[in-house]
Amino acid sequence: MTPPIVPGKNGMSTVLLSHPSGSSADVYLNGAHVTSWIPAGGKEVLFMGKTAAFAPGDPIRGGIPVVFPQFANTGPLPQHGFARKTEWELAENADASDDPSSVKLVLTDDHRTRELWPYHFRTELTARIDEKSLQVKLEVFNTGDEIFSFTAAFHTYIAIADIRETALRGFTGKWYLDKTQGGNETKDEAKKLVIVDETDRVYLKAPKKVEVEDRGNDRRIEKVTGFIGLDTDDYMRMVCVEAAQIGSPVELKPAATWSGTQTLAIV
Repeated sequence: MTPPIVPGKNGMSTVLLSHPSGSSADVYLNGAHVTSWIPAGGKEVLFMGKTAAFAPGDPIRGGIPVVFPQFANTGPLPQHGFARKTEWELAENADASDDPSSVKLVLTDDHRTRELWPYHFRTELTARIDEKSLQVKLEVFNTGDEIFSFTAAFHTYIAIADIRETALRGFTGKWYLDKTQGGNETKDEAKKLVIVDETDRVYLKAPKKVEVEDRGNDRRIEKVTGFIGLDTDDYMRMVCVEAAQIGSPVELKPAATWSGTQTLAIV
């Protein structure tokens, strides 16, 4: 059977993924946005703010927003580009799949996107779950006749019990831009990253694997990459760890393809 499309919050179209092990995930067509992933026998991994708005054309705060073709405010486009607040479609061959644990969504250029970004493109997002992991893959195709550049990211919100009992591992020895200090470049010498105050870092040449130690929930979440509507106390229950291609924009030639993949796993 194929994953069903059902009305989600506020009636918005949502794909429900399921795996024989009992794991599940929700993917909204608005933004190709994964809003929930529950591994088999486990708890929700993705964080959603209590006041997150669900409305067509608006970005969903929480889960895994898709950032494309611009990260943050690093260019002339709206914050984080337009993909996260645009309705995607099921891939044409999606109905031929008998796998309820995966879905492929597609976004192509139209007059609305070309008013913001004058290029011809096709993007595909594939979400796939198994017993203990969620893989999200973003592919970008240049379908026009001129080169274009872009940045992209999975702006992943991870649910944790208490930020004070959370540590991130994998950054030791890596250089980062500290956005709370005007973008100063700093080397991370700590054995683990513990959040004790406002933290906003862009790690350059980031590691392929990052581990989130969620001691309050007695679990570790491993993030492997190839690539806010919050209440006042929500910041204590979430941490954003983003897989991103932003240090050097992708230069994509006509007929060329780029892809980036993020895998979350309970270990």
